[in-house]
Amino acid sequence: MNKNLQYIAPLVFLFSLILLFSVKSIPSGKLWKEYNIVYVPVSSDDSSIKKAFIECGIEDIVSLSGQFLPLSLNENSIEISMLRLNYSSKDYSYLSRRNAFFYDKSKQYRLYYIPSQYKQKLSDAVNAIEARGIPCGTDTSASYPWLLPFICLLLCGMLFIFVKNKIPFACASIIPLVFLYSNPFYPVALSTCLILLCLFFTANVWRRKDAVSWLISRRFIPAMLAVSLISAFSGSLLSGFLYFAAAAGTAGALLSVKFLEEWWRSRKVFVPVYIRPAKRVSIFAGKAFTTLSIVTGSAVLLLALFFLTSSGSVSSKVSKLLLPSYTSLKSEELPQFEDYYKWVWNVETYPYLSLNSDYSTKDKIEFTEFVENAETGIIQSNQKVMIYDDDFKINVYDGIDKLSFNSVEKVMKSEGNNFTAGYSALSSSHLNLFGIIMCFICVLLLLFIYISIIIKKRY
Repeated sequence: MNKNLQYIAPLVFLFSLILLFSVKSIPSGKLWKEYNIVYVPVSSDDSSIKKAFIECGIEDIVSLSGQFLPLSLNENSIEISMLRLNYSSKDYSYLSRRNAFFYDKSKQYRLYYIPSQYKQKLSDAVNAIEARGIPCGTDTSASYPWLLPFICLLLCGMLFIFVKNKIPFACASIIPLVFLYSNPFYPVALSTCLILLCLFFTANVWRRKDAVSWLISRRFIPAMLAVSLISAFSGSLLSGFLYFAAAAGTAGALLSVKFLEEWWRSRKVFVPVYIRPAKRVSIFAGKAFTTLSIVTGSAVLLLALFFLTSSGSVSSKVSKLLLPSYTSLKSEELPQFEDYYKWVWNVETYPYLSLNSDYSTKDKIEFTEFVENAETGIIQSNQKVMIYDDDFKINVYDGIDKLSFNSVEKVMKSEGNNFTAGYSALSSSHLNLFGIIMCFICVLLLLFIYISIIIKKRY
């Protein structure tokens, strides 16, 4: 078994490392592949904003005022006539629902979609709009929160100074730091602080008898691991699942160091052996107040940093904007491609549907159409069959490119046919209530351990 682990452990470490680098939740600010978002207050003058874009050489803007019927039909067709009559009905609600793409979730800002080819001109456009007295911003304004991994890296370096066995601690700390780099959220940063402290304890009893059982018996260590896991999930679902990959990678790193040390010791004539078991060794390396002060201070600093960057300023309000984007979690407020397909189906088939049939379950329509022969001028009847299936959806999807205006459907299509619409935060400083609670719990747990150690030392 040990022989197999010798090969498996480093592979697990490398796989975890590659996975964390490959699967990221980094808030780059850009929410769409082919478009950038410019947001302005809803009360802003639309014509002034469009003039500013034109002055800066930006064209093909997708805006609310530039939306028309997303379907290529003759203006005098029976389909369009029926659409006008039933515009407000539930079956035609897609047209009004798609307007949600042009507002943030709170409906405080109106959105403009700018093709990525004009990205270099965005800053000029923002200046031109603000010169007209209109507050303005873009989704590219969010920057990577370098302070989060920097603080944890600094914490790791300070713990490295005091740890007894430096190589196991250094190797095991790689994965948690990469985990934070790929998921730079405040709950994940605080979770990383707890993990680094647990690794500090592990390194101090490294290769000691009954080290694992002794660590588990110290109840606050399993509590720290449990809180760090929940805190990772509070950052995002993805960071929560990546936590397990990080845990496996960290275990792989520790086992690899263990096997490497055993190989190196086997080549020596004289090998020193630890006499004292783990329970006779200080997990704080004799620096309880120092190490706990460093870790707790780092956690408090992270928490303070969050509230400082999330004050009531205009910039912080903007950082919390929830904008339409491609997400794995659908939003009921935003229409999906399926809604668009059903709307097209309703428009094209409603005039030929019997009033006595159940329209909601009608996926196949048969009707007779009369078409004039272009050569003879004779009107001929033709039996036409329409089926709501994958072929129909593909035709509708391909037809988006034929629309004569810059439709929001083209923005949706730029993400691919598996597009799902939801809301994403403009920057990483956005936290839900659960995330904020877990940040406080992480800090309070460290403070509890700190105070407990002080009381124990005193009495």
